[in-house]
Formats: sequence, C-alpha cells, structure tokens
Amino acid sequence: MSIREKVIDLIRDKATSLPTLPVIINNIIVTAKSESTTANDLARFISNDQSLSARVLKIANSPYYGAPKKIDSITRAIIVVGFKEIIAIALGSGIFKALNPKKNDTLMDMKDLWKHSIGVGFASKLIEQKTKIKVEEATMLMGLLHDIGKILFLIYFPGDYAEVLSKHRADQISLHVVEKELLGIDHSEMAYLLMKQWNFPDNISVPIRYYHNLSDCPIEYLNRAMTIHVGDYICHNAEIGHSTDLFPEKRDEVILAIGLSLEQVEELTMTLKNSRSQVDDFLEALS
Repeated sequence: MSIREKVIDLIRDKATSLPTLPVIINNIIVTAKSESTTANDLARFISNDQSLSARVLKIANSPYYGAPKKIDSITRAIIVVGFKEIIAIALGSGIFKALNPKKNDTLMDMKDLWKHSIGVGFASKLIEQKTKIKVEEATMLMGLLHDIGKILFLIYFPGDYAEVLSKHRADQISLHVVEKELLGIDHSEMAYLLMKQWNFPDNISVPIRYYHNLSDCPIEYLNRAMTIHVGDYICHNAEIGHSTDLFPEKRDEVILAIGLSLEQVEELTMTLKNSRSQVDDFLEALS
C-alpha cells in the first residue's frame, strides 16, 4: 500500500488516533459556514471555553491588531477586531493546540514551522493591502494552516518523511515535489484531506490544496491560492521561521498575476522582516 493510500485510510478511519478538534472548535466551524450566526452566538461559543477565550483575547490584544486599548471580552474583541477575524483566530488557536506534537523531533523544529506559518499569514495580509485581491477573513488562518500536512507526515510517517527531507537536501528541489515523488502525496493535499475531515469550508481548504499546484486550482479559489503561494515565498525570503523547505519556489508570473511587481515583493519582504517581533508575539499568544 502506498503512503497516499495509507494517508487516505488514516483520515477516513474513525478509529485512528488522528488529531481531533474540541467540540467548541467544531461549533465555530459550523458558525463560520452559517450566515445566520450572530456576533452574540460567536461570543457565547468562545466564552464557554475559558482556555480558548483566554488565547483569543491574548491574540486580539497582540501588537499585530493594534487595539487602541485593552480588549477585555470576546464581545469587545468581535467589535474591534471583526467577526470573521475572531473566528479565524479561534480556529487557528484550537488547531495549534490540536497539532502541536509533545515529542521533540530532530526532523522538524515545530516552533520554527509555526513561526513560518504565522509569517505567511502576515505576508498574505500585506499582499492584500498592496493589491486589489481581497481574501479578507481567511487570510491569517490560511497562512497558519498551509503547512499542517508536514506535521501529519512527521507524526505518522517519520521514517518515510526523513527520506523525503534527505532527498530534498541532496537534489535541491522544492520539498513538495519530492513529497509527491516519494510519497505520492504532498503536504498541501495532506492538509486538505484533514481539513475536509474536519468539515472546513472550501474557501479555506481548497486554496491550501492548490497553492503549490496553481494550474489545477478551481478558478474561484485561484486568487486565494496565489496569495498563499506568494506569501509563502515572501516569508521564506524574509527568513521568518523555517518551513523545512530549503528551496522554495519563486514564480515571477504568479507574482505579476497577483498584481505585484518584483520590486514590491522585495519591499514586502523588508516590511515582513521588520514584523519579526510581532510574529513572535503572535506565536506566544497562540501557545
């Protein structure tokens, strides 16, 4: 049985030890899909879980959001930060907790991987501000989740993934290419399959599925996928965290298609470098 077949069995089998999300996070996913949910509904969901509520408030009060004064309630956070942004923060925080292996592993520095993921979220927001592309509420969450497939490889297939990383270093080609070659599945598809199992909306899961394979991306999600793709490159270029990919792709045609010049990419790289302390604060708040 190939690794890809094993992955599909792993995700479909309810009896496996695949990370599951707390009930509160599942409720928030349902909330994110429903147009009838009110700010009061969301505040009640989050406030019922003290640990989640504390993390959401910590992130909402981080320098990244620049609140003029301390936010001391979920209701206030929704007003100041925004309804859909708070949903994204809550989901990201819950998934960070669910997908943080307790065992340290020499294959991957988890802290650096999460820093990179946060950095991609930051970079994607910068791309939004510089172009006419609007990804809006899902931007930070897509950045945070785009590499979770690597964590699953690390947890469930460490020996096979060690071979991938070794060949990646030796052949000096992008990591997702080696994953596909040796495992039959790359980390973006792995993340997509898990998010489908978690009932994530397509506007988050599909762009992550195709951010390395833009030519196959459904047109309605292409702008989002390109935003993650270019944000990923900017974050690598800014050296924020580490994704384990030593040879990230730089595709000029995608940069131009998203509405940026190559000079603007360098400007955004410098802006992101100057946000390093905010990335660190965001990671601390997630923890």
